[in-house]
Amino acid sequence: MQPVCPQSSNPNSRTALLLGGGGARAAYQVGVLKALSELVPKGCPNPFPIICGTSAGSINTVAMASNANNFHQGVERITQVWSNFKLEHVFYADAKNLTRRISRWAWCNFGPGNWRNGPSSLLDNTPLRHLLNQHVDFNRIDQAISAGHLHGYCITACSYTSGESKTFFDGVEEIDSWQRNRREGIRCKLSIDHLMASSAIPVIFPSVKLGEEHFGDGSMRQSSPISPAIHLGANKVLIIGLRINEDEETPEPPEHRPSLGQISGYVLDTLFLNSLQSDLERMSRTNRVLKDHPDDNPEQLKQIHYRLVAPSRDIADIAQEHYDNLPKSFRMALKLLGMGKSNSRRLVSYLMFDGVFCQRLIDLGYKDAMKQRDSLTEFLSS
Repeated sequence: MQPVCPQSSNPNSRTALLLGGGGARAAYQVGVLKALSELVPKGCPNPFPIICGTSAGSINTVAMASNANNFHQGVERITQVWSNFKLEHVFYADAKNLTRRISRWAWCNFGPGNWRNGPSSLLDNTPLRHLLNQHVDFNRIDQAISAGHLHGYCITACSYTSGESKTFFDGVEEIDSWQRNRREGIRCKLSIDHLMASSAIPVIFPSVKLGEEHFGDGSMRQSSPISPAIHLGANKVLIIGLRINEDEETPEPPEHRPSLGQISGYVLDTLFLNSLQSDLERMSRTNRVLKDHPDDNPEQLKQIHYRLVAPSRDIADIAQEHYDNLPKSFRMALKLLGMGKSNSRRLVSYLMFDGVFCQRLIDLGYKDAMKQRDSLTEFLSS
């Protein structure tokens, strides 16, 4: 099937791109986008008039939204950034800063110190703010909306104050705010603070104050991650997942109790990955009911067509292969917390902002998407 410019082939279609959270795992999303850029002609505007992101996915969301006038250019730019990532681009990883930060955090939270005067997280991600300030231009997003290249975009964060999932969005005037049980859509002009809040992994990175509330990672309390795309007007959704698309084999019973590293990794898996699978099951079930009973639809629900691209390999296994790429100071800090190479691969996969590891994920995302080349081309063009 020949590449076509999706928006020109079907201007009435509103295809949303959904980018979930997962820390360094979000490099996989870049590989999928790289493959998609080969399915549309060069110079083509963004084929996704709606882009939604959470956590690290919110950073890719804003990067693609700011390049909505030229999809290939946007993909090239984020590929360049992710391919050259270093841990120190995201948080201070040198021995001096790590020792001081973790010691003060433990002293103030578990020792005699006052928790209000100590650091609010294990790691200091100030370098990430500096990086985002260099590469994100919200004025370009406003221009993309005005030019018709972007219908709307949003990022989601969780309020530590109210416990609600809040989606901050901007786009054309016809998009309305929404209020549902424990989740809300708020129109506003987005900023770097919204990105820092959405990607603030609890305990690991500090919360961010927006208005009168403190916010953390958007994956918390996000029970319906596909919902924001629908509220923005999507009738199709391309989802880039970060969890292996096949059930893993049941492992052998462990000899010892789970370590802190293993428990932390599974907590992050639950935080970032489980809600999407549940939401997909609900949406598929709703689609089947609407298809089988088209006249029995009192709530005026609509079928939402979707495609899912997900890893063909467990990303945690890849992270374990690159564990020694982490700075020695960071590996020492993990070891002090009881997290070694053999028992913290899942946790490390979320924090391994290493160019070599990220390039492996980019290559994996590219290959997995290319396996669905014809299906994805048809999906974008319909």
